[in-house]
Amino acid sequence: MKLLISIFISMVTTVATIFGLMWYFDLEVPFFNEEVLPVVSEQVTNVIAREVVHHEEAQVAAIEQVSGAVVGIIGMTGEADFLGGVTHSTGSGVVYAVENGNTYLVTNEHVISDAHSIEVQFNDEGRQRFTPTIVGVDVYTDLAVLRIDDFEAPVVATFGVTEELRIGQTVIAIGNPLGLEFAGSATVGVVSGHDRHVTIPITTTSGDVQDWTMTVLQTDAAINPGNSGGPLVNLAGEVVGINSMKAAESAAFGMSFSIPTHVALPVIYDLQHHGEVHRITLGISIFDLSTVPEMTRQQLGLPEDLHHGVLVNEVSEGSLGERLGLLPGDVMTHVGEASVNDVVTFRRKLFTYRQGDVLQIAVMREGERIGLTLVIGEVVDDGEME
Repeated sequence: MKLLISIFISMVTTVATIFGLMWYFDLEVPFFNEEVLPVVSEQVTNVIAREVVHHEEAQVAAIEQVSGAVVGIIGMTGEADFLGGVTHSTGSGVVYAVENGNTYLVTNEHVISDAHSIEVQFNDEGRQRFTPTIVGVDVYTDLAVLRIDDFEAPVVATFGVTEELRIGQTVIAIGNPLGLEFAGSATVGVVSGHDRHVTIPITTTSGDVQDWTMTVLQTDAAINPGNSGGPLVNLAGEVVGINSMKAAESAAFGMSFSIPTHVALPVIYDLQHHGEVHRITLGISIFDLSTVPEMTRQQLGLPEDLHHGVLVNEVSEGSLGERLGLLPGDVMTHVGEASVNDVVTFRRKLFTYRQGDVLQIAVMREGERIGLTLVIGEVVDDGEME
């Protein structure tokens, strides 16, 4: 609809400009001719009608292109009752690869986290069901990769580039809202915002519950319970996000969230090939600068106008942080080109780096700004520090 309005406004503006120029030069305005005006009006109507049809055809084509790769995820979460029924949860997933005779699909971590067994149901005529293998999960991005052995899915979705999406561009959420009886449902909306930060509770591998800030794509396409793990696609039929109802639980009406491809793809690759995400850890303990007492700030020689950053409290011997050149008392202000205001933003940025990347961190040390650079070698993971 926004596209049609834009087209209409452009045409009206063009016609008005022509009228203005002809009036200014005292020329005859043929459009006011009673015979010509209806023709022009009909032409405008036809153009708008063609754009409506084209847009609708693009939506239908995108849905048809991806729907065959969208599956239902059934998680068995309880024991059988006296009637033989089993408590279960449902979600969505999307097939993204077929390799070596096996099918790989991605869904949300929270869709399968409480299940003691999982089934995948395809939305074809036969409603085929398979028991997949959990290849890997990642609580920080709410993503999980599953594999169906010795089966080649007939339809495989392709990923698009989230960064190329513009605000107002049409996107479509496909999945199984409220259960498998509504399998393959599609809702249409627009891109509402890029790189939104949503805080959700996560349970780490050590069993601790903590708040974590996810980077998500905002849309007004409806994402309901059961849609979690399904794809968000553009009009080219490319997957530009993995929908997450968990991220949307605290959102307002008309606000839904999807994990963008620039966040999801590196995680999916690591999960498929390593069974876990190879994030780097620096081997340091850190605090928000905003929590540091004034006396400590003075001892560190911090400028009065430095209010945001991450204070390094301890650096482990032999750690990546030590090799980088970090020292206790350093205040990290930037990772690459991105400013880091607190521990949460620091973690989120650091977790985007992989082995072989060049890590650049700007620090304030004894009142002087210093840049530290290191090519990341073997991933360090001591499980205790950042």
